[in-house]
Amino acid sequence: MSDRDAALAYAAFEDRDLETAARRADAALRAGFTPIRQLGAVIAAQRGDYADAIARLEAMEDHSEASIALLIRLHLLAGDAGKGGLLLLDCCKANAFGPPLHPIPRWQGEPLEGRRIVAWGGGLGDDILYARFLPMLAKSHGAEITLQCRPGLVELFKSLTGVDRVLPLEAEIPECDFHVQTAELAAHFGIQQNRPWDGPYLHAAPVALAGDGLKVGLVWATTASHWEGASRSASLAEMAPLAEIPGVSLYSLQFGAPTAQLTPPPKGMVIEDLSDRIRGFANTAAALEALDLVISIDTVVANLAGAMGLPVWVATPAMPDWRWGLEGDHTPWFPSAKVYRQSSAGKWRGVFETMASDLARLAQQTDKRQASR
Repeated sequence: MSDRDAALAYAAFEDRDLETAARRADAALRAGFTPIRQLGAVIAAQRGDYADAIARLEAMEDHSEASIALLIRLHLLAGDAGKGGLLLLDCCKANAFGPPLHPIPRWQGEPLEGRRIVAWGGGLGDDILYARFLPMLAKSHGAEITLQCRPGLVELFKSLTGVDRVLPLEAEIPECDFHVQTAELAAHFGIQQNRPWDGPYLHAAPVALAGDGLKVGLVWATTASHWEGASRSASLAEMAPLAEIPGVSLYSLQFGAPTAQLTPPPKGMVIEDLSDRIRGFANTAAALEALDLVISIDTVVANLAGAMGLPVWVATPAMPDWRWGLEGDHTPWFPSAKVYRQSSAGKWRGVFETMASDLARLAQQTDKRQASR
């Protein structure tokens, strides 16, 4: 019966019936179908039982990229920065997340004075998160640093202090002595040393935006190709309570297919579409600098606003990414961010209603300050 129980577990999970999925997965595991451990861990994590999820993952003999990434995330969410940081470092060294970009020695933490190192990433939000450690690397080791990243990040990352050159991933690099993944720098400098923030590290000059009152940018969905795209996406209609606040002008910072929700926008919602002006993250950063506040789902834009030290309200799913923590409304990783949390998976309306109430107070305070000038 193990195969049948496993198949029914996967089906129930797809239907978001976590209770049935957990029961069927445990039955399959008892019958000897060990590959179901990963699903069981995911179910436990989504139900908020992180200790059980960690135990299930640690019992696995063969890990996938997804399972090891989840284990790192759960250790960090559970507050075990030491174990999470070391596991992240070990996985990078073992190429658990893919082969190295360069056939040169991996940096192990040795002195770099007068040496050349290439740091490379491959994501968007994570690269923006980990970029904070490049100025630390430059300051503490005196290395000549080349950074390679996704093409859309190149111009943005040129604002990083201490980085000598920024190139796209596919570019040929000058001869270097070492390479390092940007994720490794978090283990070297940030997670275990409890040093997640040295101040804003990405910068841009603001663009001019027409509009009155409080200028607020919105992002309601992440890319559909993201492995957590479904849980990290709402709809523009669910953000409608934000449009009811007087003294606020709304601007769309949304990218990709969800921009179709702007034509037309939900009834009663007036929002300016900035998609033609934010092609590339340097342009997005310039738009963010022109706003008073960014309200976003957990997306790359939320990370960018946080990295720039700008006010950002982040709507996180019931199982958040580790950078937002498990509780409270603030995170040491992005001190300018305020975190709003789902009460249960898929329930966004209440999150945005709470934001709307806070936004009304903020708009009133802004009006009073402007009137007193």
